[in-house]
Amino acid sequence: MTDKRYAVVVGVDDSGIGATLPALRYAVRDAEAVHDLLCDPSVGTYDLADVELFAGPFTSAAAIKTALRRIALHSDPSDSLLVYFAGQTLTPAWSLGTDVYLVTPDLDEAALSDDPDAGLRLSYLKQDVLELFAGSATLILDCCRSGSLRATPGRHVDLINVAGREEVRYCALTACARDGAAREDPSYGHGVLTHHLLQALRGGLVTFEALSGYVLAQGLDPQPSVAMPAWAATMPLVRYSPALPPAEPPPPPPDPVVVLPLENPIDRHATAIAGFIDRLSRAAREPRLSGAMLRADRVHYLRSATGAESVALLEYTPTGITAIDATSRFDQSRVQSLLHFADDPVRPPSLEWFGRIARDSHRTVLCVPVSRSDDTVLLLAVVNPPPALVAIGQPMAKVIETIWRTDFAASPAEAEIQVLTALRETFGRLPNQLYERCFRLYREVLESFRIVFQPVITIGPAVANVGVHSYEALARRSLDEPRAPVAMLQIARTWGDRFVIERDKVILRTALRSYAEAHAEGPWDEPKPVSVNVSVRALLSDSYIETLRETIAEVGLTPSAITLEISEQDPIEPRDGEQWPDEPHAYFHKRLASISREVGVAFAVDDFGTGYASLSRMAELPLTQIKVDRAILHHPQALQELSLVVAVARDSGHTPRVVIVEGVDDESPLSLRQIFERRIKHVQGYITREPAAPRLRRLRPEARKEIAARVRGDDGRPTVLSDKGFPLQRGA
Repeated sequence: MTDKRYAVVVGVDDSGIGATLPALRYAVRDAEAVHDLLCDPSVGTYDLADVELFAGPFTSAAAIKTALRRIALHSDPSDSLLVYFAGQTLTPAWSLGTDVYLVTPDLDEAALSDDPDAGLRLSYLKQDVLELFAGSATLILDCCRSGSLRATPGRHVDLINVAGREEVRYCALTACARDGAAREDPSYGHGVLTHHLLQALRGGLVTFEALSGYVLAQGLDPQPSVAMPAWAATMPLVRYSPALPPAEPPPPPPDPVVVLPLENPIDRHATAIAGFIDRLSRAAREPRLSGAMLRADRVHYLRSATGAESVALLEYTPTGITAIDATSRFDQSRVQSLLHFADDPVRPPSLEWFGRIARDSHRTVLCVPVSRSDDTVLLLAVVNPPPALVAIGQPMAKVIETIWRTDFAASPAEAEIQVLTALRETFGRLPNQLYERCFRLYREVLESFRIVFQPVITIGPAVANVGVHSYEALARRSLDEPRAPVAMLQIARTWGDRFVIERDKVILRTALRSYAEAHAEGPWDEPKPVSVNVSVRALLSDSYIETLRETIAEVGLTPSAITLEISEQDPIEPRDGEQWPDEPHAYFHKRLASISREVGVAFAVDDFGTGYASLSRMAELPLTQIKVDRAILHHPQALQELSLVVAVARDSGHTPRVVIVEGVDDESPLSLRQIFERRIKHVQGYITREPAAPRLRRLRPEARKEIAARVRGDDGRPTVLSDKGFPLQRGA
């Protein structure tokens, strides 16, 4: 088919991976507006099927190149091609200014020296698209350094020298001269060039000649560049419509109304922050930084990651400023005047202060506090950081402060989550780009966790009474790590319900799958009961319940053998804006009863005695277990509190609940005999002297004998507390 009108329209706000270019605000909007105008049913001259739009954070150079190459290879001499690009350009240092790339979100400057074709080069447009395109082409580039497309500034010449062509087949309108910088204007809500381009097209200036003439008449500084052969004078980009004003240059809008959003300081720097974090992650992977990063390595790491001239850790005390660690080029004497503070020549303000930038005619020093005691402040001095990094401002200082106490080398994903969480806590919210990035990373980290199982032990005075009652599934970073990744699990609460529910869903799936595998290899004919922790918000989520139902069916466990332990960290109350039809505990009681009825699982209160795990929660919810936190064992009135728990658990208004005392070990103030005398027959902790493990096993015979002896009180261990809270010796 001939007379096809093709267009490839690209808009990129991002500055690429690890780039120091400032992010743009309106490039995506520019591209979408141009696309909509070209395909508009009333004025557009392009079929929607022949116009490809690439806009947003998932735009890739490969996809754009594929589209351009396909059009070029299947073109006819009667066809036309419009290429529009709004965004940044990049000239790598190794190219000595001869190679310019149109920046896409996946452009990695560090990779270009090894693979120059990893991005969208202007030379690719010239040699691999325009030289092959059989028809006529128009380029409109609203980007910095776009004037480099012209072979000779000031001459209207064809850039394409194709043998056999007798006429020029290419025209271009570019935003600025070879080394100029493209501009955006919030009052327009567009790039400056694109704003006037849209004004002209909407005003009835339908040919390239009329369009470019109008744009040049606006007196823009820097002045746009035009390459226009004779045929371009009459080439229509859109269709004139009688509904539009007469085809004459519309006057500039008088006194435009400026509408600016109330921005979070992170909003306009989201892409730059993401690029900075990418650089931090890459720098941490240097061989000498692998594993745990020593403090002396951190200044070198920060210098590499920031691209600064030098970095130092300075100690401010009443007697002066001392460099604790520094990179080789740091010279304190040369920047001494920039390190003092007007209000206190020795010590900077409190840690709530983000930091500052000090400049003289020779250098810039970024100062960021990282710790403070009564008379000492530790402060990072970053000498001559890149301007794009400095432009980020307060968020950048928060990132540097956080990475100083975060080990990127040991776990880049967890460290990045901590950095983003610190920004979230400080600034209240993050732009969607960073929010989704953190959510993806958090899910990846959770899915890397492994599950171990700690047994709940049934105790009694006879060895025959002692054995494994059930198991609790516990998350670990690795199977040989003894402690839970508490901080990483609790980060979800900073981010809200979506993170909390996703966390609980991932842990649930991993726990039940791991338990089914462990049981298949274990010593029991029938599965022992297993419990998994869950938040209040997850139990209110239908997606969590669906995950629960699907996973139980997948692994083939009996639902009644699964207990969900309700976290003590969550209140039972509606979020702001939520409306519950009943009083909170009554509403939640109905929710649990419905889940139990439909799915068949049981519920427990976790860590009674701490957080929100109150008597009312224990008394009012449909539970099968009450797990008592180890903290109660250390209370002066521990025995009375345990007696109260047992009384509530056996309340005649409920089916008797199993009481389990957690954290029982050799350091527990109460003896097993005292616990058993309170009619509590189940404990959990390091009582077996074996850590939680990924495999299920029976108790060792010697452990059963020792536990029975301790319940009988003939193990020689003194009793610590009496019913009245006073110390007693055994037999008193």
